[in-house]
Amino acid sequence: MTQKDVGNDRLRQGISLIVTAVFVLSLADALVKYFSARLPLWQLFLSVSCLSVPALGLWVISRFQAGRLEIGSIRWVMVRSILLLLMWISYYSALPFISLSVAAVAIYTTPIFIALLATRYGGESLPRLGWSAVGIGFAGVALVLRPGTDAFTPATLLPVIGAVFYAGAMVITRRHCRNEHPLVLALGLNIAFLVAACLGGLTSLMVSNTVAARANFLLSPWQPLGRQEMAFIVCYAMALVFINAATARAYQIAPAALVGTFDYAYLIFACLWGYVLFHEIPDLLTWGGMLMILSAGVLISCVQKKP
Repeated sequence: MTQKDVGNDRLRQGISLIVTAVFVLSLADALVKYFSARLPLWQLFLSVSCLSVPALGLWVISRFQAGRLEIGSIRWVMVRSILLLLMWISYYSALPFISLSVAAVAIYTTPIFIALLATRYGGESLPRLGWSAVGIGFAGVALVLRPGTDAFTPATLLPVIGAVFYAGAMVITRRHCRNEHPLVLALGLNIAFLVAACLGGLTSLMVSNTVAARANFLLSPWQPLGRQEMAFIVCYAMALVFINAATARAYQIAPAALVGTFDYAYLIFACLWGYVLFHEIPDLLTWGGMLMILSAGVLISCVQKKP
Protein backbone atom coordinates (compact mmCIF):
# COMPACT_ATOMS: atom_id res chain seq x y z
CA MET A 1 0.00 0.00 0.00
CA THR A 2 1.41 3.41 -0.98
CA GLN A 3 1.74 6.39 1.34
CA LYS A 4 -1.03 8.11 -0.62
CA ASP A 5 -3.37 5.16 -0.03
CA VAL A 6 -2.57 5.25 3.69
CA GLY A 7 -3.28 9.00 3.74
CA ASN A 8 -6.62 8.50 1.98
CA ASP A 9 -7.55 5.76 4.45
CA ARG A 10 -6.80 8.05 7.38
CA LEU A 11 -8.92 10.81 5.85
CA ARG A 12 -11.82 8.41 5.38
CA GLN A 13 -11.40 7.11 8.93
CA GLY A 14 -11.32 10.64 10.31
CA ILE A 15 -14.48 11.62 8.44
CA SER A 16 -16.24 8.41 9.48
CA LEU A 17 -15.32 8.95 13.12
CA ILE A 18 -16.53 12.55 13.32
CA VAL A 19 -19.77 11.84 11.44
CA THR A 20 -20.49 8.86 13.69
CA ALA A 21 -19.63 10.91 16.78
CA VAL A 22 -21.98 13.78 15.91
CA PHE A 23 -24.70 11.29 14.93
CA VAL A 24 -24.50 9.69 18.39
CA LEU A 25 -24.25 13.13 20.05
CA SER A 26 -27.33 14.44 18.24
CA LEU A 27 -29.31 11.35 19.27
CA ALA A 28 -28.13 11.69 22.88
CA ASP A 29 -29.14 15.36 22.97
CA ALA A 30 -32.52 14.55 21.45
CA LEU A 31 -33.10 11.91 24.12
CA VAL A 32 -32.14 14.39 26.85
CA LYS A 33 -34.91 16.62 25.50
CA TYR A 34 -37.26 13.62 25.31
CA PHE A 35 -36.63 12.61 28.94
CA SER A 36 -36.46 16.17 30.31
CA ALA A 37 -39.97 15.96 31.78
CA ARG A 38 -39.12 12.76 33.65
CA LEU A 39 -35.42 13.15 34.47
CA PRO A 40 -34.14 16.40 36.04
CA LEU A 41 -30.77 17.60 34.76
CA TRP A 42 -28.90 17.21 38.05
CA GLN A 43 -30.20 13.69 38.48
CA LEU A 44 -28.99 12.86 34.97
CA PHE A 45 -25.55 14.36 35.61
CA LEU A 46 -25.18 12.56 38.95
CA SER A 47 -26.25 9.20 37.54
CA VAL A 48 -23.92 9.50 34.55
CA SER A 49 -20.92 10.72 36.56
CA CYS A 50 -21.37 7.94 39.14
CA LEU A 51 -20.85 5.49 36.28
CA SER A 52 -18.11 7.38 34.44
CA VAL A 53 -15.92 8.78 37.24
CA PRO A 54 -15.00 5.41 38.84
CA ALA A 55 -14.24 3.79 35.47
CA LEU A 56 -12.20 6.70 34.12
CA GLY A 57 -10.58 7.31 37.52
CA LEU A 58 -9.32 3.74 37.81
CA TRP A 59 -7.92 3.88 34.28
CA VAL A 60 -6.13 7.19 34.90
CA ILE A 61 -4.72 6.09 38.29
CA SER A 62 -3.45 2.77 36.93
CA ARG A 63 -1.74 4.45 33.95
CA PHE A 64 -0.32 7.21 36.15
CA GLN A 65 1.13 4.77 38.70
CA ALA A 66 2.67 2.71 35.91
CA GLY A 67 4.42 5.82 34.59
CA ARG A 68 2.56 5.66 31.29
CA LEU A 69 0.54 8.83 31.77
CA GLU A 70 1.41 12.41 32.66
CA ILE A 71 -0.96 15.20 33.62
CA GLY A 72 0.32 18.60 32.55
CA SER A 73 -1.90 20.97 34.54
CA ILE A 74 -4.76 19.94 36.79
CA ARG A 75 -5.75 23.62 37.11
CA TRP A 76 -6.30 24.13 33.38
CA VAL A 77 -8.03 20.75 33.03
CA MET A 78 -10.52 21.83 35.68
CA VAL A 79 -11.01 25.32 34.19
CA ARG A 80 -11.75 23.67 30.85
CA SER A 81 -14.12 21.24 32.56
CA ILE A 82 -16.03 24.03 34.31
CA LEU A 83 -16.50 25.89 31.03
CA LEU A 84 -17.77 22.74 29.34
CA LEU A 85 -20.07 22.08 32.29
CA LEU A 86 -21.55 25.56 31.89
CA MET A 87 -21.96 24.90 28.18
CA TRP A 88 -23.94 21.68 28.81
CA ILE A 89 -26.10 23.35 31.45
CA SER A 90 -26.90 26.26 29.14
CA TYR A 91 -27.67 24.03 26.17
CA TYR A 92 -29.70 21.41 28.00
CA SER A 93 -31.65 24.04 29.98
CA ALA A 94 -32.98 25.39 26.68
CA LEU A 95 -34.08 22.07 25.17
CA PRO A 96 -37.45 21.78 26.97
CA PHE A 97 -38.47 25.21 25.63
CA ILE A 98 -37.19 25.44 22.03
CA SER A 99 -36.98 23.14 19.03
CA LEU A 100 -33.95 20.89 18.68
CA SER A 101 -33.03 22.40 15.31
CA VAL A 102 -32.96 25.97 16.66
CA ALA A 103 -30.90 24.87 19.65
CA ALA A 104 -28.46 23.09 17.32
CA VAL A 105 -28.08 26.13 15.08
CA ALA A 106 -27.45 28.36 18.11
CA ILE A 107 -24.82 26.08 19.70
CA TYR A 108 -23.02 25.72 16.37
CA THR A 109 -22.09 29.37 16.44
CA THR A 110 -19.10 28.06 18.41
CA PRO A 111 -16.52 28.53 15.58
CA ILE A 112 -17.46 32.22 15.42
CA PHE A 113 -16.78 32.72 19.12
CA ILE A 114 -13.62 30.58 18.98
CA ALA A 115 -12.29 32.85 16.24
CA LEU A 116 -13.09 35.96 18.30
CA LEU A 117 -11.63 34.59 21.56
CA ALA A 118 -8.55 33.18 19.83
CA THR A 119 -7.92 36.56 18.27
CA ARG A 120 -8.37 38.41 21.56
CA TYR A 121 -6.79 35.98 24.04
CA GLY A 122 -5.14 33.21 22.04
CA GLY A 123 -2.63 35.31 20.14
CA GLU A 124 -4.02 34.20 16.78
CA SER A 125 -4.81 36.47 13.84
CA LEU A 126 -7.96 36.48 11.74
CA PRO A 127 -7.74 37.75 8.14
CA ARG A 128 -10.27 40.09 6.60
CA LEU A 129 -12.13 37.19 5.00
CA GLY A 130 -12.46 35.64 8.46
CA TRP A 131 -14.03 38.81 9.86
CA SER A 132 -16.49 38.75 6.95
CA ALA A 133 -17.38 35.18 7.93
CA VAL A 134 -17.97 36.32 11.53
CA GLY A 135 -20.41 38.94 10.23
CA ILE A 136 -22.23 36.35 8.09
CA GLY A 137 -22.46 34.03 11.08
CA PHE A 138 -23.98 36.64 13.37
CA ALA A 139 -26.45 37.59 10.63
CA GLY A 140 -27.45 33.93 10.49
CA VAL A 141 -27.94 33.89 14.27
CA ALA A 142 -30.21 36.93 14.04
CA LEU A 143 -32.18 35.26 11.24
CA VAL A 144 -32.78 32.15 13.36
CA LEU A 145 -33.42 33.80 16.74
CA ARG A 146 -35.31 36.83 15.36
CA PRO A 147 -34.88 39.16 18.38
CA GLY A 148 -37.59 41.79 18.73
CA THR A 149 -40.28 39.65 17.09
CA ASP A 150 -42.99 37.41 18.50
CA ALA A 151 -40.94 34.38 17.43
CA PHE A 152 -38.16 35.27 19.88
CA THR A 153 -37.98 33.66 23.30
CA PRO A 154 -35.22 34.26 25.89
CA ALA A 155 -34.56 30.51 26.01
CA THR A 156 -33.06 30.72 22.50
CA LEU A 157 -30.18 32.75 23.93
CA LEU A 158 -29.10 29.91 26.22
CA PRO A 159 -27.45 27.79 23.47
CA VAL A 160 -25.65 30.90 22.21
CA ILE A 161 -24.33 31.49 25.74
CA GLY A 162 -23.36 27.81 25.77
CA ALA A 163 -21.45 28.35 22.52
CA VAL A 164 -19.43 31.13 24.21
CA PHE A 165 -18.52 28.78 27.09
CA TYR A 166 -17.58 26.04 24.64
CA ALA A 167 -15.43 28.44 22.63
CA GLY A 168 -13.58 29.43 25.80
CA ALA A 169 -12.98 25.77 26.61
CA MET A 170 -11.58 25.13 23.14
CA VAL A 171 -9.22 28.12 23.33
CA ILE A 172 -7.96 26.84 26.70
CA THR A 173 -7.55 23.38 25.17
CA ARG A 174 -5.38 24.83 22.42
CA ARG A 175 -3.22 26.90 24.75
CA HIS A 176 -2.99 24.85 27.95
CA CYS A 177 -4.35 21.31 27.42
CA ARG A 178 -3.00 20.41 24.00
CA ASN A 179 -0.90 17.51 25.31
CA GLU A 180 -3.37 16.11 27.83
CA HIS A 181 -4.74 12.63 27.19
CA PRO A 182 -8.39 12.76 26.00
CA LEU A 183 -9.52 10.45 28.80
CA VAL A 184 -7.89 12.72 31.39
CA LEU A 185 -9.97 15.57 29.97
CA ALA A 186 -13.05 13.32 30.02
CA LEU A 187 -12.41 12.49 33.69
CA GLY A 188 -12.12 16.19 34.55
CA LEU A 189 -15.44 16.91 32.86
CA ASN A 190 -17.20 14.05 34.65
CA ILE A 191 -15.83 15.20 38.02
CA ALA A 192 -17.29 18.64 37.25
CA PHE A 193 -20.61 16.93 36.42
CA LEU A 194 -20.50 15.09 39.76
CA VAL A 195 -19.81 18.20 41.85
CA ALA A 196 -22.41 20.27 39.99
CA ALA A 197 -25.01 17.50 40.34
CA CYS A 198 -24.50 17.35 44.11
CA LEU A 199 -24.80 21.13 44.46
CA GLY A 200 -27.76 21.28 42.09
CA GLY A 201 -29.50 18.44 43.87
CA LEU A 202 -29.13 20.18 47.23
CA THR A 203 -30.46 23.41 45.71
CA SER A 204 -33.52 21.61 44.32
CA LEU A 205 -34.31 20.40 47.85
CA MET A 206 -34.24 23.92 49.28
CA VAL A 207 -36.21 25.93 46.71
CA SER A 208 -39.95 26.42 46.85
CA ASN A 209 -42.37 24.65 44.54
CA THR A 210 -43.09 27.95 42.78
CA VAL A 211 -39.43 28.49 41.92
CA ALA A 212 -39.01 24.86 40.90
CA ALA A 213 -41.97 25.11 38.52
CA ARG A 214 -40.30 27.99 36.67
CA ALA A 215 -37.14 25.92 36.07
CA ASN A 216 -38.60 22.45 36.09
CA PHE A 217 -35.74 20.68 34.28
CA LEU A 218 -33.17 22.18 36.68
CA LEU A 219 -34.91 22.30 40.04
CA SER A 220 -37.78 19.80 40.06
CA PRO A 221 -37.67 17.02 42.69
CA TRP A 222 -35.72 13.95 41.68
CA GLN A 223 -37.79 11.15 40.23
CA PRO A 224 -37.79 7.37 40.67
CA LEU A 225 -36.07 5.76 37.72
CA GLY A 226 -37.90 3.30 35.51
CA ARG A 227 -36.33 0.86 33.08
CA GLN A 228 -36.36 3.34 30.22
CA GLU A 229 -34.63 6.05 32.27
CA MET A 230 -32.02 3.63 33.61
CA ALA A 231 -31.29 2.27 30.12
CA PHE A 232 -30.96 5.81 28.80
CA ILE A 233 -28.54 6.81 31.59
CA VAL A 234 -26.27 3.82 30.93
CA CYS A 235 -26.32 4.40 27.16
CA TYR A 236 -25.76 8.15 27.63
CA ALA A 237 -22.70 7.54 29.84
CA MET A 238 -21.19 5.18 27.26
CA ALA A 239 -22.08 7.56 24.45
CA LEU A 240 -20.21 10.46 26.09
CA VAL A 241 -17.04 8.37 26.41
CA PHE A 242 -17.33 7.26 22.77
CA ILE A 243 -18.02 10.79 21.54
CA ASN A 244 -14.97 12.20 23.37
CA ALA A 245 -12.66 9.44 22.14
CA ALA A 246 -13.94 9.41 18.54
CA THR A 247 -13.78 13.19 18.20
CA ALA A 248 -10.25 13.34 19.60
CA ARG A 249 -9.11 10.53 17.29
CA ALA A 250 -10.71 12.17 14.25
CA TYR A 251 -8.77 15.39 14.87
CA GLN A 252 -5.57 13.38 15.39
CA ILE A 253 -5.64 11.51 12.06
CA ALA A 254 -7.28 14.03 9.71
CA PRO A 255 -6.87 17.77 9.04
CA ALA A 256 -8.75 19.88 11.58
CA ALA A 257 -10.41 22.02 8.89
CA LEU A 258 -11.79 18.90 7.16
CA VAL A 259 -13.00 17.32 10.41
CA GLY A 260 -14.54 20.62 11.52
CA THR A 261 -16.49 20.83 8.27
CA PHE A 262 -18.03 17.38 8.72
CA ASP A 263 -18.73 18.25 12.37
CA TYR A 264 -21.60 20.34 11.02
CA ALA A 265 -23.43 17.14 10.14
CA TYR A 266 -24.82 17.54 13.67
CA LEU A 267 -27.21 20.16 12.30
CA ILE A 268 -28.66 17.69 9.80
CA PHE A 269 -28.99 14.94 12.39
CA ALA A 270 -30.55 17.33 14.92
CA CYS A 271 -33.21 18.29 12.37
CA LEU A 272 -33.79 14.59 11.68
CA TRP A 273 -34.31 13.69 15.35
CA GLY A 274 -36.38 16.82 15.89
CA TYR A 275 -38.75 15.64 13.17
CA VAL A 276 -38.79 11.95 14.19
CA LEU A 277 -39.21 12.46 17.95
CA PHE A 278 -40.96 15.82 18.24
CA HIS A 279 -42.49 16.45 14.78
CA GLU A 280 -40.47 19.68 14.48
CA ILE A 281 -40.08 21.17 11.01
CA PRO A 282 -37.73 24.19 10.69
CA ASP A 283 -39.19 27.13 8.76
CA LEU A 284 -37.48 28.80 5.83
CA LEU A 285 -35.81 31.50 7.95
CA THR A 286 -34.29 28.84 10.22
CA TRP A 287 -32.97 26.93 7.18
CA GLY A 288 -31.54 30.17 5.79
CA GLY A 289 -29.87 31.07 9.08
CA MET A 290 -28.52 27.54 9.39
CA LEU A 291 -26.95 27.79 5.94
CA MET A 292 -25.35 31.15 6.79
CA ILE A 293 -23.92 29.86 10.09
CA LEU A 294 -22.64 26.69 8.44
CA SER A 295 -20.99 28.72 5.67
CA ALA A 296 -19.42 31.07 8.20
CA GLY A 297 -18.04 28.20 10.30
CA VAL A 298 -16.54 26.41 7.29
CA LEU A 299 -15.04 29.66 5.99
CA ILE A 300 -13.47 30.48 9.37
CA SER A 301 -12.02 26.97 9.63
CA CYS A 302 -10.48 27.31 6.18
CA VAL A 303 -8.95 30.77 6.60
CA GLN A 304 -7.51 29.90 10.02
CA LYS A 305 -5.61 26.99 8.48
CA LYS A 306 -3.97 29.07 5.77
CA PRO A 307 -0.28 29.82 6.40
